[in-house]
Amino acid sequence: MSSNELAPVAQPNAAHPAERRKFIPKPAGIVVYAPVILCIMAAKAAVLFLMGNDVVCPCGVQLWLNDSTGAENSKHIADWYSVSHVLAGMLFAGVMWLTSRRWPLGWMIVAAAAFSAGWEVIENTPWIISQFGNTRVGANYTGDTILNSLFDSAFVMAGFVAALRLPLVVSIGLVVLAEVVSAFMIGDSLVLATVRFVVGLF
Repeated sequence: MSSNELAPVAQPNAAHPAERRKFIPKPAGIVVYAPVILCIMAAKAAVLFLMGNDVVCPCGVQLWLNDSTGAENSKHIADWYSVSHVLAGMLFAGVMWLTSRRWPLGWMIVAAAAFSAGWEVIENTPWIISQFGNTRVGANYTGDTILNSLFDSAFVMAGFVAALRLPLVVSIGLVVLAEVVSAFMIGDSLVLATVRFVVGLF
C-alpha cells in the first residue's frame, strides 16, 4: 500500500449489476481522508462543547480509569467502556462489509468516524444519559468529557480497521472474549448495556 493512498478492501474483477448501482466513492489519498476525519472529530467536539460537556475532567486527566461506576466514568482517556467502543467499531465493520465492501478503505474509515461521532453526540443527550442513569452500573454517569469522546472515536476506528484486516473467526473470537471479560470485570458490556437500554424503553 502506498503512503499516499489507502487501497480498497476488495476489488472484484467484475461487479454484479446490483453492485454497480450502489454508490462507490472514488479512491483518494490520505491527504484527503485525514482532514475529513479531523473535521468530523472537530465538529463533534464543537457540538459537545455547545452541549455543555467539559473538555477534560475537572479532577485531572488519567490514561486509564478502572472504576466503571464512579462519577469519573467516561471522563478520562480510556476505561472499561473503551472496550465496548472497540467492539462497536468491529460490528460496524461487519455492516460496512455487507453493504459497502467495495468502498476504498479510506472512505470506509471516514464512515466509521462519522458513525462514531453521531453516536457520541446522541449518547451525550440528556435523554440517553438519563436512560443509562436508571441502572445500577450507570447511576453516576453524567456524560463524556470531550477528551474521552475523542478517544472513544479513536477506539471505534481501531476496532473497525482491525475487524476488516483480521480473519473473520479471529474477529468473532475477540468480540466474544472481550464481552466475557468486560461482563466478568465490571458486570457490563456492549451487549448487556444494549439489552438494558432496550428493556428500559418499555
